[in-house]
Amino acid sequence: MLLDTDIGSDVDDALALGLLLACPECFDLVAVTTVCGDTRLRARIAARLLGVAGRERVEVCAGEEAPILRAANRFVWFGHEGKALPDGRDAQLSDEWAPERIVRAARETPDLELLAIGPLTNLARALALDPTLPERVAGLTVMGGHVRSVRLGGKELPHGIDYNLCSDPEATVAVLGAGFRTTLVTADVTLQTWMGPADLARLESAGTVARAIGAMLQQWTGVQKKLFSAWGGDTPGEFVAFLHDPLTVQALIDPSPLRFETLRIVPTIEKGILRTREAPRTSDLGTEMQVATAVDAVAARAAIVDRLATL
Repeated sequence: MLLDTDIGSDVDDALALGLLLACPECFDLVAVTTVCGDTRLRARIAARLLGVAGRERVEVCAGEEAPILRAANRFVWFGHEGKALPDGRDAQLSDEWAPERIVRAARETPDLELLAIGPLTNLARALALDPTLPERVAGLTVMGGHVRSVRLGGKELPHGIDYNLCSDPEATVAVLGAGFRTTLVTADVTLQTWMGPADLARLESAGTVARAIGAMLQQWTGVQKKLFSAWGGDTPGEFVAFLHDPLTVQALIDPSPLRFETLRIVPTIEKGILRTREAPRTSDLGTEMQVATAVDAVAARAAIVDRLATL
C-alpha cells in the first residue's frame, strides 16, 4: 500500500492512517506521500503519527503544493495543521519528490495498491512521469466523487462538496481517465457516516496513537460544523467528524458495510466544477469503476472505531 494524503486539515486523513496502522495484517504500508499546500508540514504530521505508532521505517515524501492549472488558493489551509501533534519520534522524512516516489514504488513493489485520500495532483504528476503507471499497480482506491445524490440533514448538497476531486479538476480528469483499476468511495456514502462523542471518548481512553488522533478530532469538529453551516447543511446533532477517508480504508479491509456497483464514470469539468457523471453501462463513454453507492453507517462506524481503539 502507498497512501497519498492531505493529512493535517480534516481529521479524517489521520483517522485513515490510524486505521491502516491498526491492521498490519492487511497491508504492508511502504510509503506515505503528501499533497496540497504546505506538503512538508503535512509530511511531518504523517511522520510523527507513524513514529508514535512504532512505524519509523515507513518513508514519507512531500509532494505537490498547488493544483496543476488552478491557483494555489484552490487548496484549503485552515491554520490548525500540526498544532495537535503528540511528542515522539518521526518516521523517515525523505527528500524524494512524492510523484517520483509513487512511480518508484509501482516499479519496485509487486501488487502495489494506491490509496488516494486527497486531491489527485501527485498522481497526475506521477502519470506524466510514467504513463504506464496504471498497468504497474494492482488498483487505485479514491475517496471522492459525487455520483448520484449527496444529502445531509434532509438537504441535497451541491456538486463541489467533494473537495478531494473538485480542488484540482484537471488532475482528476487525467487520473480517472488513465485506465487504473479504480474504486471510488464517494461523498454520496461518506456523508452518511460519522463519529459521535462516545466514539471520541473511546479513542481518548485508548493508547497513545488513538489519543493523539482524539486531540486532532477535538480540534476539527468546530471547523467542520462552520463549513457545513456555510453551505446550508447542518451537521448531525451527535457529531464529531465525518468518516470520509477511514470509510475508504474500510472498503479495503472489509467492504461488507458498503454496497458497490460497477458503473461507467465520466469525469468532466462543467463551469469550472469537476463532475463525476454516471454513463449507461452499455455506453462506451467514461471508465468502468467500482463505486460505493450505499452504506450501513452504523456497522461501518463500529468497525472503524473498534479498530482505532486498539491503537
